[in-house]
Amino acid sequence: MRDAVHAAMPRVVEGISLKDGSVLLVKGSRGLTKERWSLPDGFLRFGETPQQELVREVKEELGVEARIQELLGIKAKLGHQSRLQWVMVFYRIVLTDEVHPNPDEIAESQYFPLPAAKELLFDSLMQEAITSLR
Repeated sequence: MRDAVHAAMPRVVEGISLKDGSVLLVKGSRGLTKERWSLPDGFLRFGETPQQELVREVKEELGVEARIQELLGIKAKLGHQSRLQWVMVFYRIVLTDEVHPNPDEIAESQYFPLPAAKELLFDSLMQEAITSLR
């Protein structure tokens, strides 16, 4: 049942928060991103706009408000392991305060210089989004 639900929801919104030339990465404590570095993100709920989803997820996972600055791009792929079709929407965001990760969702969060962040990210589309920031 869970696979069927996830197969119906492969729309993910990604937030890119920059600070002093570094980008915020998060390491999941469960799910597809468990023990993997990724960008703050989440699944789009029915009836929700991508911007609403990203603001909601950042608040839930990182305990901080986010403001959307700009759309950076939309990318799609077929997941090699998940076999899901992923549509990923990337936004540049500004966080209003320091992050306070929800340990239920996020094991770690840290800003990394762009080259290091690119190497740490497990997803090729996320790596491409980081590369496009230069």
